[in-house]
Amino acid sequence: MCPLPASSSRFKSYRLPAFALALLLLVGTGGASIVGVENLRSSNAWIEHTYRVLNRIEVVDQLIRSSEASGRAYRLTGHPDFRRQYLDVVPGVEREVAALVALTADNPVQAPRAQALEILVRTHMAELKRLHDIQEMFDMEAARKATDATRSLTQWRRIEAVSAQMRAEENRLLAEREARGRQAALGLTVLVVLGTLLSGGLMIWLMWNVTRENRRAQSLEREARDAFHEMALSMARADRLSEQRHRLSRYSGLLQSCETRDEIVQLTAATLTGLIPNVSGQCYLLRASQNFYESIATFGDASISSTDLLLPNQCWALRRGQPHHLPAGTGGMPCDHLDPGTSLDTTSSLCLPLVAQGTAIGLLHLSAPAGEAPDDGDRDIVGQIAEQLGLAIVNLQLRETLRTQSLRDPLTGLFNRRYLEENLARELQRCERRRLPLSVLMLDVDHFKRFNDTHGHAAGDALLGQVGRLIQAKVRNEDIACRYGGEEFTVVMPEMDARGACERAEQIRAAIEVATVLHLRQTLGPVTVSIGIATYPADGMTPEVLQQLADAMLYRAKADGRNRVLHASYRD
Repeated sequence: MCPLPASSSRFKSYRLPAFALALLLLVGTGGASIVGVENLRSSNAWIEHTYRVLNRIEVVDQLIRSSEASGRAYRLTGHPDFRRQYLDVVPGVEREVAALVALTADNPVQAPRAQALEILVRTHMAELKRLHDIQEMFDMEAARKATDATRSLTQWRRIEAVSAQMRAEENRLLAEREARGRQAALGLTVLVVLGTLLSGGLMIWLMWNVTRENRRAQSLEREARDAFHEMALSMARADRLSEQRHRLSRYSGLLQSCETRDEIVQLTAATLTGLIPNVSGQCYLLRASQNFYESIATFGDASISSTDLLLPNQCWALRRGQPHHLPAGTGGMPCDHLDPGTSLDTTSSLCLPLVAQGTAIGLLHLSAPAGEAPDDGDRDIVGQIAEQLGLAIVNLQLRETLRTQSLRDPLTGLFNRRYLEENLARELQRCERRRLPLSVLMLDVDHFKRFNDTHGHAAGDALLGQVGRLIQAKVRNEDIACRYGGEEFTVVMPEMDARGACERAEQIRAAIEVATVLHLRQTLGPVTVSIGIATYPADGMTPEVLQQLADAMLYRAKADGRNRVLHASYRD
């Protein structure tokens, strides 16, 4: 064993430069953090601007569709409600288009497109106004004769083309801005971590140097022995900490790729058993009722049994919102969900609440034999795992919720209008390639407004839900049943000819005609529906034409007395 030098004065000349360098690193890291935060704030502002432009494009498309639909309905039926709807929507179209032009004024690529879109929209709205004026001056027949479907379709396609170009450009800008934001965040993180580690290392070195000099009067032999012993412990701790960090980093990376809750739980169990030998555990999640927690997975040979269902007041960790640790043989307050027959003299217990966005969504309970219980460092790592586990479960639930909301109408359970627009064209192309028919059904609940006014909106929602369930029960698995909007529904029937579509529509109509709705202990209904049908290829070759023709047949069915099925091929 080599004795240490009697004096450490040879390091004195490095202390002041090292301190200055550490201070400079801290100041530089702080300044870089401020600049990085400002850059991230600016990036987020541009991302928000992009979302506003995309939202404005969607609003313009929806308003144009609404004005065209109400104008067409007014020409077909002459009903004053449709005229009022049309006149209410028209000012909003011009206002929203002008707002879109203002939003994109600073973008040299999008500004000309927005201006072109404004011109196309004004042209299209002028055509709708011309037809409306003709109907006001003469009658519905004159307005229908003056309707140029080809020109309207051409105008609408041009509007859709410009809107699609603007959406594509904004999505490209969004991807670029998000990528820059992620790069800036990563760079900031690396810079802060490196600056902190370097400055911290220098400060530790300075403190060690000063301490070493203050103790130089002690025995050189004992100082050397203590130094070597401390070095060995530090290396062991550093090795273990490095291994823990590596496992935690790997866990974090794999956690982002998990697609199911079972994968998340399996990954967490494997990571915990790798960090703490002979550990066992149980994972709970809060049920939707918010009343109790239910066990979703267990792993290892349980040293302490825990109930499969527990209330929030049965666990100290859930009560306090922080980990509750019971070291072996130290006494303390055990949780009520633990098996009272198990002795805590030889077993350690650790309960960690799974928290996301300030709310406890679950519980992770761990137990291990006394000699292999987690120490302070292990508990810190386990706490980080529990934190990431809670966030991962919430993110998975959110992704599933968003996916369902993006495809389904929450009231009826049917597909929504966006899903219809995306899949109708694809199904039509498939049937065209295979030379098979395709039928489109447009359904509308008769006198729904009167039902709503009489029984209330809640009863109206219950009625729409019942109609949606009846439609779903009467169509095939391959059919696409959608809620088109309000009390209007659409069913796409691939490979279904006109006769089969009429038979199926008649079954739907008959089922709804005799069905009732139980709402607030009252039996309401029954109601009736009117159905319009158009079939490819006889009635149209494009999704737009088929929908428009089926919609026209729907309004004609209503005009002929309602509660009937009318096919485009059988019109007078």
